Amino acid sequence: MRDKEADLGLHDLYRTYSGWLTARLRRRFGDQTEDLAQEAWIRAVPYSRRGVIAHPKALLLRIVDNLVIDHARRRAPRSLAITDTVDPQSAVDPASQIDVVLLKQLIVSMPPRLRDVFVLSRFAHLEYQEIGERLNIPVSTVQWRMQKAMEYCAAQLRL
Repeated sequence: MRDKEADLGLHDLYRTYSGWLTARLRRRFGDQTEDLAQEAWIRAVPYSRRGVIAHPKALLLRIVDNLVIDHARRRAPRSLAITDTVDPQSAVDPASQIDVVLLKQLIVSMPPRLRDVFVLSRFAHLEYQEIGERLNIPVSTVQWRMQKAMEYCAAQLRL
């Protein structure tokens, strides 16, 4: 019976907040909105089974933040395995591919707090206010971290 009540609670949450979440995600992520929203609701299920969710909007935004970070980590470069092969036909412009690899390595080597702000600003195209809300930090901290991230990039490029 408890699972049935939890499912009803999640249904009520969905009915109440799905429009808000979709609108919020659409502004930030555009065509990724539906996938992120669906995955967010799936990840909200265990929380609804634990009982009443005190701050559903905050929970949903935190889930989406974690999803975005997870997706960014999955896209990060990984070490080549012995079984990995390179298709020579896919090599269109070696110079631009090298730049992309170097950029990815630079971003991955950044301290995590700087990297999170940098990625959300430059690749998710979020404003500092939105980044602050997403990471639960003041805008001044976002500005400081972004400045440090840019200094880090400049220092690495000078090497």
